[in-house]
Amino acid sequence: MYLEEASKLPRKVVENLDGDIGNLKVYLVQDYNVNLLKRMVNFGLDIFGDLGMDEWGLVPQIRHGNVFVLREEDKKRIIGLAILMRDWEDLQKCYLFDYAISEELQGQGLGYHFLAAIIRNLEDQGFSKMGLTVDVENAPAIRLYKEKIGFEITGENEDEYGEGHHRYIMELHFDKLLPPK
Repeated sequence: MYLEEASKLPRKVVENLDGDIGNLKVYLVQDYNVNLLKRMVNFGLDIFGDLGMDEWGLVPQIRHGNVFVLREEDKKRIIGLAILMRDWEDLQKCYLFDYAISEELQGQGLGYHFLAAIIRNLEDQGFSKMGLTVDVENAPAIRLYKEKIGFEITGENEDEYGEGHHRYIMELHFDKLLPPK
């Protein structure tokens, strides 16, 4: 997945991350074209299958939410995607709707650094907390959110996406963000 099309689009570099795989940048996506949109959708579909965000959902998220991309600068490849929306019941809180790192790069600490950079940007936007749900059987994601970032499990929704699809409800107050391990 490449982002050559993004070079002509307005975008905001949120943070530079230096990793073992090269120079990484976190972008807040502020505009798109059809090719970039399809590549972002395909990235999500590669991770989440048919449950990934489609074009109809992604366009309003770019326009009215926050969509972040983690990009490998020299290869111009998307390696992470995060989609967030405001919690309208608590204006200081945002909700992490989608979050993914390329499967071949998982387990290298990129998830922590990408999410920490996003949280720092969200603080600059005036948010002070974040909520999310995660599959109760997704041990790597739970470990990232709870043990590495500092989210707390505040509840559980049974059958959230159908029978047997239970989700933990998690919340993070940004002042409790854990330091990197």
